[in-house]
Amino acid sequence: MKYGVLLVDGQPTLGTLIGDRWVDLGRATVDYHRMVEGNDVARPRDVGDLLRNGWMNRSSYRRIAEFVQRHGRLSDYALAETEQSFMLPWRPGKVIGIGRNFRAHVAEFDNKLPQEPVYFAKAPTSCVGPGESIIIGPDYGRVDYEGELGVVIGGRGRHVSVEGARALVAGYTLVNDVTARDVQRQDMADGNPWFRSKSADTFCPMGPVVVMAEVLEWPVLTPLETRVNGAVKQQSDTGRFIFSIAEVIAAITRFITLEPGDLISMGTPEGVGPLRDGDVVEVANPQIGVLRNPVRNSHPVAQS
Repeated sequence: MKYGVLLVDGQPTLGTLIGDRWVDLGRATVDYHRMVEGNDVARPRDVGDLLRNGWMNRSSYRRIAEFVQRHGRLSDYALAETEQSFMLPWRPGKVIGIGRNFRAHVAEFDNKLPQEPVYFAKAPTSCVGPGESIIIGPDYGRVDYEGELGVVIGGRGRHVSVEGARALVAGYTLVNDVTARDVQRQDMADGNPWFRSKSADTFCPMGPVVVMAEVLEWPVLTPLETRVNGAVKQQSDTGRFIFSIAEVIAAITRFITLEPGDLISMGTPEGVGPLRDGDVVEVANPQIGVLRNPVRNSHPVAQS
């Protein structure tokens, strides 16, 4: 049960995997509602549309899959599958990053172990899809990769308990929490938040797809690997979180309402390091796939 946005004939197209074939989910959803439910719905364009409509769950997936297969339309809806064709799955309403959530990562920066989840915001405008370039500006200084698991929020919640947190999770994706490290250190020294060091344009690659929550067992235990130019730089798993996904959701919702389409990036393991012009960075997981992005330097261009 995977969802993604693919570039098909030059157009972004929402797809899902049925069996071993990617199909046009937007078209199938419109046809299903018209032919089976007897109503007209707007064509979903990305994962965000599914989340806001409550359509990213096992029952919705099964209804669409059965409709496509029962009516013999698998070939009609089929899309060509190439990893390079995947795009940004959706632009989250909020991106909340979790800092210092692996003990070994805390140790490599000589920080104190947190007593409760440390979280921060990344601007939604920093989000880019697989294959898009991570841009390093001329005054950014050192820029680091940080491979992470992304938790996709499918429900609205405030004051959510640890026991009730799972109900808010619609799925998972991969995130590269790119960080302007020198800028972050200067801001911390000045007593300022991390926002600008985390939120530069292109500093939140995500994808390549979203897998439904049921794909990963709860509590989530799944590997994470980050590679730069093919060399493994980070290798860990979510069993090493200091704070679990449920604990993080409970902590956030004490202060902030989570809504469908929000994204929580769960923190990075040890092994972070700098990116340079010409690098290719990959964040990998066996269930979700490989989030691959090239890196390039850029000079500022004025825009109106």
